[in-house]
Amino acid sequence: MLANDGADVYSADIYSLYLFRRGKLIPSEETQETACKKSRVIITGVPVKSYKLPLEWVSENTVIINVASFKNVDEAELLKIKGVQYVPLVGKVTVAMLERNLLRLYENFHWKPKKVWQ
Repeated sequence: MLANDGADVYSADIYSLYLFRRGKLIPSEETQETACKKSRVIITGVPVKSYKLPLEWVSENTVIINVASFKNVDEAELLKIKGVQYVPLVGKVTVAMLERNLLRLYENFHWKPKKVWQ
């Protein structure tokens, strides 16, 4: 949604990094580190207890939002970075709505209904 409103949105997983711009997927040569350093909002959602976002990747005045069940940052150290705002967790309803929106996006852009009438 943010990409459709003009933001550059990076999506990272363990193996890849994608850039979405104006609703289009663009191959990215960035690393996760450089993408984070360019970002003013970072949303973490890594579902393992051991993962922590490297704080040297976080620029001043960045908003960090954690949607994972585990803390993906060292909060005390993160808040030492000038101007950082941290949302440590979101509620279960918010997570459910994020999942609902993800399913809607898939249905709207990838899912092809079966023809009932030929």
